[in-house]
Amino acid sequence: MEIIVSDHDKRRKRRLTVPREQIEWYPAIDPDLCNSCSSCFDFCPKEVFASGPREEGLRCRPKMTVAEPYRCIVLCSACERICAAGAISFPPSEAFEHLVEYTD
Repeated sequence: MEIIVSDHDKRRKRRLTVPREQIEWYPAIDPDLCNSCSSCFDFCPKEVFASGPREEGLRCRPKMTVAEPYRCIVLCSACERICAAGAISFPPSEAFEHLVEYTD
């Protein structure tokens, strides 16, 4: 089941119902799909991503890693749409909806 968030809810302030460190909502990067473009790093305002270790061989740039997972905004998955390679994924959002309250 896909959760549709209205434009109204996107503009509302969110409050977590438990401490952020207890919420395992953050991106995962498939290293086989990551093409080292750094679009996730450039896009994310919370600095969740960082360059990984440099690989041996022909690669000029290291693949991206999730360096600060708990900086990720709960229920935000915008970087998944930014990744042209399709390397970023998130857990199902419906499992986390109850951990966020919307306030006015």
